[in-house]
Amino acid sequence: MVADASTTPTGATATTQGGFHRTLGLRDVIAQSLSVIAPAMSGAFLTYLASTKAGGATPLAYLLGTLAMLCVGGTVAMFARSLSSAGSMYTYITRGAGKTLGFLGGWCYAAAFLLLGGAVLCGFGFFTASLVTLLTGADPSWYWFSLAGLMVIALMSLFDIRTSTRTQLAILLVTMLALLVVAVVVIAIGSPAVSVIDSTTPVADAGRSIDLAAFWPSAAGVTWTGVLFGLSFAMLSFTGAEASAVLSEETRDPRRAIPRAIIGSIVFAGLFYLVITYATAVGFGVQQAAADWPASVAGLAAVAPNNAVAAVVLGCAALASLFCALGVHIAVSRVLFAMGRERVLPAWLGVLHPRWGTPWRAIGLDLAVWVVLAVASVLLTGRESQVALAGGVDNGLTGGVFLFTFLAGIGTPLVMGVYLMLGIAGAAQGRRTGRAGFTVTGVLAALVGALAVFGGLYYSFVPAAPGAEIPLQIAMVPWVCAAVAAIGLALAVWTRRYRRPVWADMGRIFDEI
Repeated sequence: MVADASTTPTGATATTQGGFHRTLGLRDVIAQSLSVIAPAMSGAFLTYLASTKAGGATPLAYLLGTLAMLCVGGTVAMFARSLSSAGSMYTYITRGAGKTLGFLGGWCYAAAFLLLGGAVLCGFGFFTASLVTLLTGADPSWYWFSLAGLMVIALMSLFDIRTSTRTQLAILLVTMLALLVVAVVVIAIGSPAVSVIDSTTPVADAGRSIDLAAFWPSAAGVTWTGVLFGLSFAMLSFTGAEASAVLSEETRDPRRAIPRAIIGSIVFAGLFYLVITYATAVGFGVQQAAADWPASVAGLAAVAPNNAVAAVVLGCAALASLFCALGVHIAVSRVLFAMGRERVLPAWLGVLHPRWGTPWRAIGLDLAVWVVLAVASVLLTGRESQVALAGGVDNGLTGGVFLFTFLAGIGTPLVMGVYLMLGIAGAAQGRRTGRAGFTVTGVLAALVGALAVFGGLYYSFVPAAPGAEIPLQIAMVPWVCAAVAAIGLALAVWTRRYRRPVWADMGRIFDEI
């Protein structure tokens, strides 16, 4: 174990025994959590996943999703109040539920964030290319923008972490404010006279701005079951709220700052999503949204009053996706570092740069894996399959949309499975320590984690539309996730049997009260 944080100087030059510089404050760790959540990107485009079942009641699904994620965030916060580690979820699960589940949790968390980071970087490529197309009429290739984003991320993550977090915070505030302005404009205009998708179907209550049907399923033309399905998809938009915990060893007062950052980020993002989803529901027409919203991945951009406003939405989504990729990258590099430091992964990963104090080898590995995943996925998937998974897009954006959908589709159930394991660990830790609140929060986190896993895998077994075929790349997601988990369990068994000293020391490097 490293020294208690209370014995460590709080100045900018203070370091933990592991070599991290304790330079970060509350605003920095809030920026880390919010950048991985990426409210501007998720609010603008990913809300359509919840709308496939919740329709015009998607705002209600997001309200319930916020409450569900507070259970997960509350569990992380309780762990963070008593110990801090760059391993975050890996360390928490190990301490609460034992080494086998802890290793599996750390393994799946790292794998999920490797996939999600690559997905979001590709998202930056196609969002930016789409913006260029909208503004100029050109049809640029998405991957040039992703490569540029990769270089920006490499430079920002390798040197002073404060530069990254403070840039993240500035971009977050700008993009979220811009989308809130767009949402207010859409609400002020009210529901359209005809469908924004087919331009012919009449919409009920044209021009209506206040429509409480968005918070009552039967009035919105959907069922409570649909809203509950939408809740599981809404939770996906909060993925990464716990990511600030990986910066515990780089934060001056982690036991106060990390819990506040996690809970505050969920509440802040939840309120933002509530406004954005309500505006989108009104923009389609709350009752018409059941048919039109799922048909448009563009979400808020689809109901924008003109191309200039749509360009603002695209620009915000592009910036948010770039800094989301940066936040995911920071998170996974710290988890890889922590597992390497304890030698449950190769020890060379657990080394900090002597000058910059960053896990430079884990950073390099993460970036290299992103490139390999993208190239391999494109080369091993035919053009027809890419177009199908990209929603019929057949132009210079196809590869980027395909990679975003495919990689995120695999990464999401993995990270939700980690939330399930975290809940189990929280319940066990609460029972062990006699903290009833910890136990209750852990049980609730496990339940909502299980629900989110179900939602993340739902379309691997059920076609998106009656009679439609399930694309092979979607159908294979559960089996890929199972393979990742099986490899993790096999490595855990091997480590326990053949590397007993390493196994005995798992989860022991952290600051504890």
